[in-house]
Amino acid sequence: MSTYSFYIGTHAPASKTCIYRCEADFENLTFSTLYTMQGIPDPTYLAGPANDVLYALGKTPEGGAVYALRQKSGADCTDGADSGSGLGAESDSRIALTIMNSLLSAGQGPCHISLDPRGEYLLCANYGSGSVALFTLGSDGSINALSDFRQYSGVGYDSSDRQKGPHAHFATFHSERNEVLVCDLGLDMVCVYELDRAGGKLLDTDRSIRLPDGAGPRHLAFHSSHPGMLFVIAEMANTIFAYRFDEASRQCLLVQSISAVPSGPDSDEITPSDRELMLPPTADNGSIGCAIRFSSDGEYLFVSSRLGYQSISAFRCGHDGQLRFCSRCLCGGITPRDFNVFEGNGVDYILVANQDSDLITALRFDRGTENLTLLNMKMQANKPTCILPL
Repeated sequence: MSTYSFYIGTHAPASKTCIYRCEADFENLTFSTLYTMQGIPDPTYLAGPANDVLYALGKTPEGGAVYALRQKSGADCTDGADSGSGLGAESDSRIALTIMNSLLSAGQGPCHISLDPRGEYLLCANYGSGSVALFTLGSDGSINALSDFRQYSGVGYDSSDRQKGPHAHFATFHSERNEVLVCDLGLDMVCVYELDRAGGKLLDTDRSIRLPDGAGPRHLAFHSSHPGMLFVIAEMANTIFAYRFDEASRQCLLVQSISAVPSGPDSDEITPSDRELMLPPTADNGSIGCAIRFSSDGEYLFVSSRLGYQSISAFRCGHDGQLRFCSRCLCGGITPRDFNVFEGNGVDYILVANQDSDLITALRFDRGTENLTLLNMKMQANKPTCILPL
């Protein structure tokens, strides 16, 4: 298979194209735009779809919001489509999205949402106000009500700048232990709750993880191939922290920390034509971490970095959960806020949302050589911030 479908979430205003549904053809190195939507301000992160419902963040005059969007197909699906969003085929009307309902996110500056694998709950992390909200979902996928809420408080190590207060950056469900995990960049914490499914509540535990001072945890990843392991990308430290759950102590123990942009001969193998995108890190322009994703089989872990190095790094994840650096490549754009991994035949393809260059780019990861390569494959999008495979 060489053609894959995906959604793009953006930092675009409601008056412009803000959500895209596209196809990537990695054999012919082309993009096609199937549908575009306006009307939701700043849908920076997407989740799902499940039962033809897509979930999106957004803004309202009161603060943040979460949206449930119904996917609709058919020749009469024309609402919201336009043709100015790509360098491939123009929009058609095979797929459309309609807003089912929306609720306030219970905080300011929402930046991440996550869908419960069972389709019962939705999580939202509010970065600006430093809070996390849990919502119940209806049988039709609509967002029913706010079920639980946690407001964080305090300051972090960098209390004069990035960590003046709490900044919940990521929230997700961990089905392996029926947990909810929340990364708070401002407090250097990964908060761990048990999910009370019957009552729709987040139950406190003593298993929260304290990262090194000033690390700034942003996102995390785990995979069934590595039971008990948890991998956190710290934005401010641009470091991956690997933790293993210890059954005896019921705690997550740090087993490895590794830079997301390792130094050395192999790490300097970048695409020559894109050297102008590589800005040497300085005191004012250091490289910071963005997103972290596993390959579908859990064999490889990828991370993106911005500022000093606009790049993607690849790591091999061993059976013991230890990471080994493979290669790094510039991503062909500025500010790779998010990316996602698409499985090929002996290769992995990576689509990158480069927010500050209004560009989707593509990389190829060869499992034989473990090298990343930037492909001659680009698509324009308004401030892209999320790539969601279908």
